[in-house]
Amino acid sequence: MPRFTVHIRDEWLAVPCRDAANTIQWLGLEALKRYVKNKPDNGGIAEVKDARFVVRRCQGQGLLDADDTIEDVLEDNDFVELGNIRLHIIPSKWQTVVGYALEGDTMSPDFIPSQPGVSHLYPYHVKCSEYISLDGNSLTSTDLVNLGRGLYKIKLAAESETKVVQARELLDTIVKENKVVYGITTGFGKFARTVIPVSKLKELQENLVRSHSAGVGNPLSPERTRMLLALRINVLAKGYSGISLETLRAMIQAFNASCLSFVPEKGTVGASGDLAPLSHLALGLMGEGRMWSPNSGWADAKYVLEAHGLKPISLRPKEGLALINGTQMITSLGAEAVERAQSIARQADIIAALTLEVLKGTTKAFDSGEKRLENQCVCVCEPEGRMVLIICVWFLI
Repeated sequence: MPRFTVHIRDEWLAVPCRDAANTIQWLGLEALKRYVKNKPDNGGIAEVKDARFVVRRCQGQGLLDADDTIEDVLEDNDFVELGNIRLHIIPSKWQTVVGYALEGDTMSPDFIPSQPGVSHLYPYHVKCSEYISLDGNSLTSTDLVNLGRGLYKIKLAAESETKVVQARELLDTIVKENKVVYGITTGFGKFARTVIPVSKLKELQENLVRSHSAGVGNPLSPERTRMLLALRINVLAKGYSGISLETLRAMIQAFNASCLSFVPEKGTVGASGDLAPLSHLALGLMGEGRMWSPNSGWADAKYVLEAHGLKPISLRPKEGLALINGTQMITSLGAEAVERAQSIARQADIIAALTLEVLKGTTKAFDSGEKRLENQCVCVCEPEGRMVLIICVWFLI
């Protein structure tokens, strides 16, 4: 039986639907009935049957007719939102999100459009069935960009699983024996000498992620967020960080479902660590903050995960540090730049060849037996004559 989870104002309500031939109007009224039951003042709604609302999809913001039947307009994994108040419907099978806007209500000030924007890399989501095996050592920039484009899913190499388990066992031993180790059983920075009780170690890691989720700006495109997540998974697959196999598998499942955290474009400190972007990445996986999937658009992370049959990760000692300590954002963007530059270079060769053909040019200049390299130096000077840069150019003659 399809089941929908409907978001009304600040509450989420489960609404079972025995008959998919019911209308969108029926679904909204059923959700409102459940909503007013929990409110001493009926949520300001005197009569549910008199309430007026509009419904629209999360993806694309297309309005739905109240008289349409559920089976006609809502499909598997289809997410919908309505007007100013979003109602998320998360079924066991249909996994649909619906939003209703009561008259007089306004859109939440933290509303994010369901479409994060079209990427120059790949403007649409691709359903794939092929996998790339990650072991932490063999991933290429081409593979990474293809993972970002959604052309492949991820699986963990068998040897990596063994390394990850061994590293985690060492960490668990440290905690069990009450050893004092920085970042595992102590605080960070100024609190390095503060020993944290075992009962607080989980909270320590969670607060580390939350405190560093301080980026600003628009979210990264889905392609770049996938690249960031894939590269972080690849690094953790090396088996050096102490991440648990359960957490790593949960990250892989989120990637394969294309459940992507809200990662702001600004806030990294580059080579000193992509702490803010990686913290936002981890925050969504924890079920906090915002998350995007091709089916849902933007919604609360915990409901996007639930809609795809996934559970938020629960951090164990040292795992927060393992998730955020790295430079995977600048590395993934650098890999993208390399791939684009190589693509441009290949296109330039093709254009040059076609131009030569059209102009009926000679190929003698490209004869490998006649080429030689001539070293030319070009000096770039400031107005006062002080030389500031020397560029060596090699001309092929």
